[in-house]
This record gives sequence, structure tokens and C-alpha cells, in this order.
Amino acid sequence: MTRSNVRKSSRFFTWMLRILYALTLLCVLYFLVMGIDFYLTPLSQRPRHELFRSLKPGGLRSHGLGIVGSLMLISLLSYTLRKRWRLLQNLGNLSYWLNIHIFFGVCGPLFIILHSTLKLNGLIAVAFWSMVAVALSGVLGRYLYLQIPRNIKGHELSLQEIEEVNKNLAIQLQQRFQLEAREIQSIEMELVKTGKKERNTAVLLLYLIGGDLGSFFSGRRIKRQLVRRYHLPGQQISELFHLLKQKAQINRRILLWNKIHQLFHYWHVFHKPFAVIMYLIMSIHIGIALWLGYRWIF
Repeated sequence: MTRSNVRKSSRFFTWMLRILYALTLLCVLYFLVMGIDFYLTPLSQRPRHELFRSLKPGGLRSHGLGIVGSLMLISLLSYTLRKRWRLLQNLGNLSYWLNIHIFFGVCGPLFIILHSTLKLNGLIAVAFWSMVAVALSGVLGRYLYLQIPRNIKGHELSLQEIEEVNKNLAIQLQQRFQLEAREIQSIEMELVKTGKKERNTAVLLLYLIGGDLGSFFSGRRIKRQLVRRYHLPGQQISELFHLLKQKAQINRRILLWNKIHQLFHYWHVFHKPFAVIMYLIMSIHIGIALWLGYRWIF
């Protein structure tokens, strides 16, 4: 597949995923609005509510929402299988699988929250908060994943490959825009703070997030500076800004290579136990529900 086709495929996937997010969130919002009066009713008074039979956790609607949410959570495991099972190694772009994994990890808990009607006690409370921890840590995991450069198939690049990418970006900037190495380095420092290798892990995480937020808000100011300094058309300024920002980020990742991988390792240590607890208790919950005869419409 050519680079052009890869880009088209990536854009198509991105738009389809956005549509999927929008439709799912609209669906969740619809069920939330439809049952808001019931959800705001004190637990002791809910059995007398007109929607109780439908919206109680074992009711027709809430039970169905629980099934949808549970299937989404189970589908999270497909990404793990894609990474570890050799037969699936060439089945689609790994980054696409990760984005679908995140979609299930974000939307599944929303359906489970509606299913629970915020009535949490005993083991279910442990499973619920484990699910919340998995979802929130998943957002952080996605951020750390993006800090590690990868190829178009989603596989991690080696440090040598990343240094080669950094070198090629410098050549592009020098040849296309006649920038000197000193100018490139100066603008890089404005775009992305490189920091220090000796930062401890917790401080490094806050530093990375703060640096990226600062870069996001300072982007327009730096673009205006580039316009005044180089007097280029808008499209070329955008290309120049994109290349400079990409090089600055690559340079930071080279400098903090070991630390970022260490952060990613700690994230796995935190994320996995909560996932195991969530699946274990969810399995017990589903098993007891089936044993008691809760089979929804089946």
C-alpha cells in the first residue's frame, strides 16, 4: 500500500471512529435523559417509581444496557490478542486496533454506569471502581503510547530509527526553508521544552503533560513569529510549523527515551491489576445473574 493510500485509509478510519463515538454518546445521553427522574429518585423510593420495572439493574432496559457494556468490556481483550497472537499479527494496523480498544474502554463503562443506576454495594462496588480506574488509566496509557514513535503499522521504532527520522527532518528544514541548525534548535526550544534526563518518574509525567498543554496554547503565537521572521505564504508557514513541532517532539523523545519507557512500564503495573479485578468480579456477577434466571429477553 502506498503512503498516499495509507493516509486516505487513516483519514477514513478517523472519521468513522468519530461518527461511532458521536452516535454512541448520543445513545448514552438519550437513555440518561429518558431515565433522569428515576436516577435522581432516592434508592428507598425507587420501587414505587413508574419506571422501576424497566430501569432497575435487572429490568428490561438496564439489563440490556448492561449486556452492551459487558460485551464492550470483553471486546477490549481483542487488542491484547492482536498484539500477542501470531496468527493475528498481520490483521490490520495495530494503531487502529488500539483506537477501537480505547473506544470500547471509554463507552463500555458508560453503559455499565446506566445499568447500575448508581446503586453500588459489595463486590459490585469494587468491580465498578476498578472499571473506572481502568478507563481513566487507559486515557493516560494512550498519552504515553503516543510518546513512543511508531511506524505506519503501529510498531515501535528503535532509537536508531528515531534518530534517523530526526536527522531527515533537519535536512528537510534546511533544504526547503534554508534554516540553519541554530535557528531550528532555538525554535524547537520554544515549541517543546526538552527538560532533563534526571527528572524522577512522577515529575516527568507532570512535565510532559504540562509541556504539551503549553505547546498547544503557544502554537498560534509561534506561528505569528514565523510569519514575521520568514515572510512565507500561509500554507508554507503551516508546513514549516508542522515540521518544526514534529522535530521538537522527536528530539524530546530521544532525550527522554529510557524515562518514557519506564513510565510506560509503571503504567502497565498499575493498569493490569485493576483490569484483572474488573473481569473477575464481572464474571462472578454475570454467572450469579444467569444462575438466578436473569436472561433478559432470551
